[in-house]
Amino acid sequence: LKGWSAPGAQRRSSEGRMDPTVAFDVFSGGKKYMDVDDLSCAAIAVFGTKFRKQDLRAMLAQYSPPSAPGVGLEAFRALVADRRRLLGERDRAFRMFTALDLGGRGYLDLRTFSDACSSVGRPVARRACEIFHDMDRSKTGMVTVADFEAYLSGASDLDGKTSE
Repeated sequence: LKGWSAPGAQRRSSEGRMDPTVAFDVFSGGKKYMDVDDLSCAAIAVFGTKFRKQDLRAMLAQYSPPSAPGVGLEAFRALVADRRRLLGERDRAFRMFTALDLGGRGYLDLRTFSDACSSVGRPVARRACEIFHDMDRSKTGMVTVADFEAYLSGASDLDGKTSE
């Protein structure tokens, strides 16, 4: 994203995030629809974080008209509004997840999670592998934001005690 420029691209929020309409114009390349790669770049510009391809494909499926090659401007605006609403409700968990996502990839893996835990302190670092495997609901070796939120909502502390 560094070095790109387009008319109106300087319209950003106070957090440095791009307006959805401008993002659509910049990343659609003049097309009426954005494909998954266009959507990935636009999402980074609007939200300031990278989404996994799986999540982007799910967004395309949800917001694209049945026979369209991608998501159009109005659908993108709706997608952004819905995601902002979700992220606003989940902001604390999302910020925690983002802090742990040292590589900025949109998911946690065991190595980077362990590294993040090591920087916090020895008690957490000793349990990093166990905590990671508890969070990895799909057992793919990757923890998504949804996995992380599910773990937080079911755990009261790092000792594995669940809330009642």
